[in-house]
Amino acid sequence: MGKSYRQITPELAGSIRLIMSDVDGTLLTSGEYVSQDVVEAISRLREQGIIVGLVSGRTIPRLENLTSFAGTDGPIIAENGGSARLKAGGKLVDLGYSRQPALEAMKKLKKLFPGTLQEKEDNNDRLVDVAFRTSGIAADELRKHLENIQLLDSSYMLHLLQEGASKGRTLMSLLGRIEGGDLSPEKVMVFGDSLTDISLFELFPHSVMVINPRLPAEQVEPVRELAEYISSLACGDGFIEVANHIVGLRAGKIQ
Repeated sequence: MGKSYRQITPELAGSIRLIMSDVDGTLLTSGEYVSQDVVEAISRLREQGIIVGLVSGRTIPRLENLTSFAGTDGPIIAENGGSARLKAGGKLVDLGYSRQPALEAMKKLKKLFPGTLQEKEDNNDRLVDVAFRTSGIAADELRKHLENIQLLDSSYMLHLLQEGASKGRTLMSLLGRIEGGDLSPEKVMVFGDSLTDISLFELFPHSVMVINPRLPAEQVEPVRELAEYISSLACGDGFIEVANHIVGLRAGKIQ
């Protein structure tokens, strides 16, 4: 069960070299761009020598646009771990994933539930997963008809993704290519709000759950159980308060 973010110690704050944050429900509540206050919080983290990256169910192009606006300088992990770049504008990292399983699963579901699944507009930009919404069909009902494929529910969207791909596994695979290749999981802090962030919380010891009031309890509790720390404020404001606490500890302004 997560503790208050105020229990982050000066020692831990001083050891963090990379922060990876989810986007929807964590940095922002809705829309495409974070607030100016979030931008300033990210800038303060970077001034303290912390790399800041994004990890999301969004596509690479959408994350690159957000990176430019928000001023992050770290990796971008898109499609819930299906695709990644070490830097915005850099080469795609070869993760070995295929989109074929997701495409075949989508075809099957459309045949079983005609007229009830709406693919997301940005699917043409997706390399590995398939994102969609449903009309009156629960995710658990869809899962009954699927094998060897993940169906992820972020509450914003449903995602079909090849088995084995996850935000956490992809981030873990990138560590050896970031900042000299000596970055250990203990020097990373991950931020998230929902079930799609579970793999981050499982693989990285320092995790922050940012409260998202729009999520139902059944999606919140598993994340709360795994999180090391929890914000007191919601969404972007939650990220800001934790970021400011870390900056204050590193700068010696908080003891």
